[in-house]
Amino acid sequence: MTQPVWQQLDPLTFNDGVYYVPAGVELQPRLSDWGQPDQPALRERLANDRPHGIRGQKLLCLLCMRHRAQNGLGRSPVWMTLVEGPYGPVFRHEDGRSPHPEHEPETDTHKALKERKARTWRSVGGDVKLEVWRPRARRRPDVVAVGPVLTVAGEVQHSKVAPGDIRARQKALHKAGDRVVWTTDRNADDIAFLHPVPHLSVPALSDYRLYLTEPRLEIGAGAITFEAQRCGWADLWTGTNRCPVTRRAVPCGRLHLYPTFNPRSYSREKAATTAVFPCGPRPHLDHLLEGILHGSWLPYRHRDRVTWIPAASHMEVVAERGGTLELAEGGSAPRRDRTNERACERRAGAVAAQSGAPEAGNLSSCCGEKPPGRAGQPVVPACQLCRHSPTYYRRDELDREAAQA
Repeated sequence: MTQPVWQQLDPLTFNDGVYYVPAGVELQPRLSDWGQPDQPALRERLANDRPHGIRGQKLLCLLCMRHRAQNGLGRSPVWMTLVEGPYGPVFRHEDGRSPHPEHEPETDTHKALKERKARTWRSVGGDVKLEVWRPRARRRPDVVAVGPVLTVAGEVQHSKVAPGDIRARQKALHKAGDRVVWTTDRNADDIAFLHPVPHLSVPALSDYRLYLTEPRLEIGAGAITFEAQRCGWADLWTGTNRCPVTRRAVPCGRLHLYPTFNPRSYSREKAATTAVFPCGPRPHLDHLLEGILHGSWLPYRHRDRVTWIPAASHMEVVAERGGTLELAEGGSAPRRDRTNERACERRAGAVAAQSGAPEAGNLSSCCGEKPPGRAGQPVVPACQLCRHSPTYYRRDELDREAAQA
């Protein structure tokens, strides 16, 4: 007895489209002619080939079947149907689940922002391709730009989706070696689902054509610069006046880099680069896109949010506050920028030290034993309870025991 088609298909050998059983082809809704230019009448044939869904068993969701295979689940068919949406035909799951973004037509705003990204990267020397399949990531980002140093994947997110879907796509593209930049036209207070990934928010314009004609699209969220201030300055990221190095309320007396909205700090980026799109009073989309492709802006995660910061400040910020590029690009969503500590450790860290805070310039790296996960980062108050720490509050006893031995 012949096996059903869905049992014979290996979803890992396809892209991310919909399999049309009667024609034996994969449809890719985001591509022109659904990725089948040699069959121009395919769209009309499919629209008239009813019924679809479970009863018709003509359209299979290859993306769902691939997810099941990658998670070690048994093979099972996921049937789809074709419906008309406001922007064109939509492939919808027959069981009522929301369609995948890959199976929906692009809105005019999505197309305009994608073209703006591609146009900017081309003008600064990038080799740009749209909707190109990335085999290692098994994803098809909106834009891929190959620069002299980096390969950058550009994603446009016009609609709101589950944060888990965003993180999964980010992780896949990052593992494939791409630096990813997400762009949205949603307001800064409505993009929490994009916080775990490197993102840029531009204003929502009334006409999608303005995204291609407006000379500057100012960044509303997702990028920030720094200014050097004496320890004790109000920190936008932590909401406190604590030292960003020692995490103590007592100022260490040194200069630190603090995130700022000071226009002068933004304008300094203009003098520090030979960019085709220099920065003005505020960072704008073209300047950030050029800087990201050329490596002059890097992602940095603070608490549960990823922000683009100037590469010139990145090393010092990492040295003072911890973190790595991997944390910023990996797609994880930790809730704080330091590891979990017991309440007793926090209290003891504030009162158990027998001397004042060490000089910020002489701080050693944390061994990662007492506050797990901080190996290689600057020491924190909890390290004063760790026997391996240079700030251990009973260090003199250990030294005395070592001398007697």
